[in-house]
Amino acid sequence: MMTAHTLAELLGWPLLHFVWQGALIASVSAILLAICRNARPQLRYLIACSAMLLCLLWPALGVFQQWQSPQAMSLEAAMQLAANSALPLDLVWVRESALAAHIESYLPLIVVIWSTGVALMMVRLGLGLLWVYRLGRHLPQPQQDLLLQYRQWQARTGQMAQQLGIARRVQLQFQQQLVSPITYGCFRPVILMPASLLSGMPYDMIEALLAHELGHIKRWDYIVNLLQNLVLAMLFYHPAVWWLSKRIDAERELIADDLAISAVGQSRPLARALQWLDKLQISAQPQPAMAAHGGDLLSRIKRLIRPDAQPWHWKMAAPVLGIGMALVLLLQTQLISSAEAVPQSIDREQPVTQMATSTQAASQQRTAYVQTQSEHVLVMDEQSGKVLLSKNADSMVPIASLSKLMTAMLTLDAGLDKNEAITISKEDMAVYQSGQVKLKQGMTLSRQNLLELALIPSSNIAAKALSRTYPGGDVAFAAALQQKIASLNLQQTHLEEATGTSSKNRASATDMARIVKAAAAYPELRRLTSSSEGVVTIAGKTQEYQSTNLLTSNKDWGISLSKTGYSKAAGRCLVMRTVVAGKPVIMVLLNAKNVDVRNDDVHHIRAMLDPAPSS
Repeated sequence: MMTAHTLAELLGWPLLHFVWQGALIASVSAILLAICRNARPQLRYLIACSAMLLCLLWPALGVFQQWQSPQAMSLEAAMQLAANSALPLDLVWVRESALAAHIESYLPLIVVIWSTGVALMMVRLGLGLLWVYRLGRHLPQPQQDLLLQYRQWQARTGQMAQQLGIARRVQLQFQQQLVSPITYGCFRPVILMPASLLSGMPYDMIEALLAHELGHIKRWDYIVNLLQNLVLAMLFYHPAVWWLSKRIDAERELIADDLAISAVGQSRPLARALQWLDKLQISAQPQPAMAAHGGDLLSRIKRLIRPDAQPWHWKMAAPVLGIGMALVLLLQTQLISSAEAVPQSIDREQPVTQMATSTQAASQQRTAYVQTQSEHVLVMDEQSGKVLLSKNADSMVPIASLSKLMTAMLTLDAGLDKNEAITISKEDMAVYQSGQVKLKQGMTLSRQNLLELALIPSSNIAAKALSRTYPGGDVAFAAALQQKIASLNLQQTHLEEATGTSSKNRASATDMARIVKAAAAYPELRRLTSSSEGVVTIAGKTQEYQSTNLLTSNKDWGISLSKTGYSKAAGRCLVMRTVVAGKPVIMVLLNAKNVDVRNDDVHHIRAMLDPAPSS
């Protein structure tokens, strides 16, 4: 039993939908942050963190929804859904749009690229954590004259930690390799201070930097920052997530600045310390560590020295455009889905169809794209003309040997002598040799034998001989093809020759259903194309052959007309007139990758129309 959804479908669609979802989240967040530009940084931090959390939860919800109700649902999965539903289920089938089908083909590649990116981001994060951890573990032994200062600063750190209400023990260490303070650890926080600050920076500035780092520890910023970077690793491909991450960093630093001011009692020492760090042009340290130099240093210094209200600027309204674009994209997607879900009447001009169980007041309704292995599908109730299932049914595509149904109808329409002996010519041999019976130039067969070989084992040479011996030859045959197309009112069919070896022989699934219905009016065609095997005698030798549709040997199917086709351009094709739930049904499946998946589609469609097991 095949799975209801693959990993590519499970992850691919939510990742793609997050492109507009992330843009919407970032745009709304930007507007809220602009409105709250003069509020306390704690409020802006809450807004940015909430947006970041939403960036994680929305795709996660999409994965859950894809698991419960895949955007593109296979026929078998839909049947399982209907069978397992507690209430009667009203299933509405809509065709899979060309765009959705095209995107779906790239989902495995998208998921592979995303997985690779996540792996690289996790390696980057792990290396950063390892660097900070090893930096704190490998500390040189301090010189004797500095040992006393280390102990004094450790004591001062404990005092300020107690002042800020930090119950955890904070360890202070000095590292020669550093040029800026770094804080790491959650339950056992460690502050790493550059040893050079002891000789190059005044006491009050060092104290302000320590208070800033303690502000991070008080707020458990290390673990929040770690979770923030995990989200960034998962959604690395979206610029909105990177922007939100930078906003979180910036607001976090402002909050830590405020806590530092409350600890030391004034803002100028911290401002001077930040200015000192700015002059050194310190590069950003690994993200998992908290550092006093994070965020926009110049704006932080200005805020500490002269906190002014930020005026409104017209650029702050730019995110409104982002919201509009995201909503337009979402609305367009919904409109396409709604348009494709409109029930189809008997009229063939309607491109979309509905197949539903009996409607009940207590029924549930689920809508899903039809996901068949065959690219073009049409299932029609022959008696009523009602289309039961449709997928890309109006696209003109190569039909390969399905063309031979029209060849057979023209041969019978001409009323030619079935027993007339026809010799295979060099012209006939020019077409691709197909079928289980190998014909050679100079062999003589009856027109009846050629008709059987063209339809049952699908011989191209037999079909070519039929068109060559048509009254007036191939030219007259081609003209008769156009007249037959017009008489059947085939709007999406173009045929040039009898065998189907030309990729220019094209038709839609909708027109092929009309051709099958017309062919079923010929008793001889019903008899021949429903045969599972046959024999032919050529030059005194008997050769056996089988139908290219193995289902004809299964009497439970009640197949009364069948034809297969294959070419590189057309893929695996099948048209069939069968009986399902006591009613004649026409099935058309075009462009499947192989026979097995095409037959899977046929079995699933039959089980969908008649859930009761066959006797």
